[in-house]
Amino acid sequence: METYNNGILFYHDKAGQGDVHDIIGEVTKPLSKMIHHLTVYRSLEQGEIYQLLTETKQQYDIYLILGGDGTVHELINGMIDGGHDKPIAILPGGTFNDFTKTLHLNPNPVRAAEQLLDAELRTYDVLRTNERYALNFAGMGLMVENSLGVNPEVKSKFGKFSYLFSAIKNVTNPKFFDYEIQVDDKQYIGTSSMIVIANGQFVGGNRIPLSELSPNDGVLNVFIFKDSGLKTFTDMIGEKSEVNWNEISQNIEHISGKQVIVETKDTIDVDVDGEIDLMTPLHVEVIPGKLKILTAQVSILFS
Repeated sequence: METYNNGILFYHDKAGQGDVHDIIGEVTKPLSKMIHHLTVYRSLEQGEIYQLLTETKQQYDIYLILGGDGTVHELINGMIDGGHDKPIAILPGGTFNDFTKTLHLNPNPVRAAEQLLDAELRTYDVLRTNERYALNFAGMGLMVENSLGVNPEVKSKFGKFSYLFSAIKNVTNPKFFDYEIQVDDKQYIGTSSMIVIANGQFVGGNRIPLSELSPNDGVLNVFIFKDSGLKTFTDMIGEKSEVNWNEISQNIEHISGKQVIVETKDTIDVDVDGEIDLMTPLHVEVIPGKLKILTAQVSILFS
């Protein structure tokens, strides 16, 4: 078990589902076995964690976050922009908790905290997306429409099901947009209902069925949705390789590379790790091995 002299655990007052105060005490019990001096920081407003990390000079041996994908997004941007080259630990506390699935962590934050005691520190790539950084993905089109269509109060009560209701509504009448994409030195032009640029293996609670997709291989993966509805969802079910993806999938094109530039005929919103805070044109570049994150053993994911 790795031990640390001091650490700080961030959590957002309104992140995820339910009352985070009910579990924060239980989470700190196992963490106290690996961190001698643990500071718990309650964030009341979005951007507060980022501001603290970029403005303070105080350094900790490890930085932890309990929250959803948006809160994790704020932490990693603060860590990078603030120059904190230290280990990170992520505990699930949101709706999808996409990247904690990549880290093999139990969806229960208390069980996940217990897993950290035997976790391994691994390096992970990040995506530089215009002026922001992303750990998991950047996307546009249908996924943004779905997110904007969810009532925050409904999301708090129903979690993933609220996104399902919104998705059903949007898929019946999807909006398509014209795009021009440059991946490394190749150009692609067409019309799409959704484009996803992925680093992590899970987006929106579902695993991307590309066997080679890895968050620490120095490569980003672009998925261009040519259609929508049942045909597209069917393409996202079966496991495929990058060797045969475009042969098997008739509705989703896959491209891999290190840099991506996306331009659209009309300016549209971009979702970055669950936060809709960018717009096209979008420039994405993979930065290999930028962050060090505690990763659980695969065999104890649901123990």
